[in-house]
Amino acid sequence: MPQTLSVSPSWNVKPPKNDDEYFERMTRSLFTAGLNWKVIEKKWPNFQRAFADFSISKVARFSDKDVEKLMSDAGIVRNEKKIQATVHNAGEFLKLEKEFGTFQKYLDKFG
Repeated sequence: MPQTLSVSPSWNVKPPKNDDEYFERMTRSLFTAGLNWKVIEKKWPNFQRAFADFSISKVARFSDKDVEKLMSDAGIVRNEKKIQATVHNAGEFLKLEKEFGTFQKYLDKFG
């Protein structure tokens, strides 16, 4: 039986299947920090659209102009530092994928 992760009082979710899912969950945690998780949950479909369904390769190529566009998107939380961090994190995921093959393989090295 697959292990589940508890991410809020009412959720039980399966481990991510691929790097894009890890990236999406990391981003959800980033945007939830300092806010009620229900706010993010309600807006999450907008986040998925805004961040190209959390395609790491696409988000890593977001430009400053893309960040500006996201800052005017009322459907997401418009925190510039969190948006910039998401783009930066996508680039870091690409580096880890290049070195280790997948993010899961990177995590596995820690036991």
